[in-house]
Amino acid sequence: MVIFARMRVVEKNGKKEVYDPIRKKYVVLTPEEQVRQFVIGFLTEQCKVPLGYISVETGLKVYGNFCRTDLRVYNKRQEPVLLIECKQPAVELNAEVLEQAMRYHLAAKERFVLLTNGHSFRCYERLSSGEWKEWNRYPDWEEMNA
Repeated sequence: MVIFARMRVVEKNGKKEVYDPIRKKYVVLTPEEQVRQFVIGFLTEQCKVPLGYISVETGLKVYGNFCRTDLRVYNKRQEPVLLIECKQPAVELNAEVLEQAMRYHLAAKERFVLLTNGHSFRCYERLSSGEWKEWNRYPDWEEMNA
């Protein structure tokens, strides 16, 4: 059984907030934010990604529209290598969610794209041929830097 660092949750003005170690501040604890914080814990503790290589809600321009990615991981060369789209647990990881993540991918060309709702995930790697390979796990820090 894997146990991650406990989320630091407080209540302010009747709302629960969680400490985000990337943004270094408390943010409202929505179902999607809970998934995002779980993924940050998984990336740092299981995949061994240093905290400084993860960004939250990075802005991108896609087809002239401004979008925000949930999480992005950069490799040691500071190149975006993993794009993560987090959905609240009730959202199914369907073709629409995959399409949204792939639109974001067009702007930065990450090697890996991952979708998660906290219960399940789908991970894809863009091969040098341009084809996509589905993984049955998250890539680790060494693989992100290969």
